[in-house]
Amino acid sequence: MSGSAATEFTSVQSQYEVQVAGDLERNEAEQKRIRAEIDTLQGQLETLERDHALLLGVQRVFAEGARPGAVRGAKASAKKSAKPSAKSGTAGKQPSLAQLLGTLLAAHGEPRSAAEISAELAADHPRRNSNVNVVRNALELLVAKSEAHRSKQNNSVFYTHAGRDAAPASD
Repeated sequence: MSGSAATEFTSVQSQYEVQVAGDLERNEAEQKRIRAEIDTLQGQLETLERDHALLLGVQRVFAEGARPGAVRGAKASAKKSAKPSAKSGTAGKQPSLAQLLGTLLAAHGEPRSAAEISAELAADHPRRNSNVNVVRNALELLVAKSEAHRSKQNNSVFYTHAGRDAAPASD
């Protein structure tokens, strides 16, 4: 009987070993999934923090009445209010919203509305905040910095890239 008890013990032990190995594998997979989710959320949080700082700067420009020099002050304020990233390596990899919008405008020769640009941003960069109001405010900041041009047609506003050859010759 002691021989069968030893065999039964070995059988139960091997079943537990298989179960523990499976549990460990599922646990590690779940950890990996949650870490990926945290990384995604961290990237979204960093994007929102940058957009918040940009919007604060734009809000200050509007509050100051867009006086000469107000844009430079808003850019400095936006830089000061931007929270430093916990992962300094990831912040340098993503282009700013203004850079993305400038690239999107430069890729098209014709004027584009904020809604069209927002839709393209959402398609090209799904992790970025592509809310039309955020995009419009960023476009207005580009206009204030003379990096984009704004034109009105009826009740619509369109934006174009202010390339070297597309810059107005008012000087």
